[in-house]
Amino acid sequence: MKKYIILLFLFPFLVKAQQPYDVLIRNGKIIDGTGNSWYYGDVAVKDGKIIAIGKLPMATANKTIDAKGLIVAPGFIDVHGHIEGGLFERPTADNYIYDGVTTVITGNCGGSSEDLKYFFFKVDSIKTSINVAALIGHNTVQRIVMGNDNRLATPEEQLKMEALIAKAMKDGAVGMSTGLIYLPGMFSNTAEVIGLAKETAKYKGIYLHGDNVVLSYTGRLTTSGAYRLDLSHQPEERRVSLSVNVQETAGGLVFVHTFLDGQQQVRGALHF
Repeated sequence: MKKYIILLFLFPFLVKAQQPYDVLIRNGKIIDGTGNSWYYGDVAVKDGKIIAIGKLPMATANKTIDAKGLIVAPGFIDVHGHIEGGLFERPTADNYIYDGVTTVITGNCGGSSEDLKYFFFKVDSIKTSINVAALIGHNTVQRIVMGNDNRLATPEEQLKMEALIAKAMKDGAVGMSTGLIYLPGMFSNTAEVIGLAKETAKYKGIYLHGDNVVLSYTGRLTTSGAYRLDLSHQPEERRVSLSVNVQETAGGLVFVHTFLDGQQQVRGALHF
């Protein structure tokens, strides 16, 4: 009697195991993105999802791909894109797909779509081949509120910009970007950027600084307005000489990023 019970218990799993997958990639050199060493194995896909990885000798599929001699890896992520226009001209995004890129972060360097809710609607409507995430651009927001005026924001304008950042985050932005060598962001001051960066933090967003100005950033993180800072668009020779020093102060944590330009240490003017 016990044998029958065991067989009845295992029957659903045996049936499921025998069901064919939609796609089966065999014999590939798998690099899974976890940091582990590569290994040979198979990848099974069903209903658009990877559901099995490893040695699957008994598996069958509607379509089998022999990846012998090839690498099987997760899609790459381009974290610094500007695809607000080009994506709609070529929704298939061949230039990304052929290079293995399946996700693009756009809205960098302080420039983005003004209305991210509508932007995401358009992205969904064209059924693009890639995944798209977007930052809200500081320059874009400042231009909406102040045009390209060479002056600091009034308190009222600061509140308007913070409200636009909040709306963009609610509409799906993953954070805010700045490009402080471009118009009109070059006219902003530290207090303005801090206020907007803290607004992204309320929605667990990231503040991404993206231009090739060589600066030393000091980021003060407090419990009332902590935010995550990332740097992009840095030349390789500067990127490798980046040093990060974390200090504790009465105001919280201070992150000091220092770049070296040749033999000369260059310090900037942004102090958060």
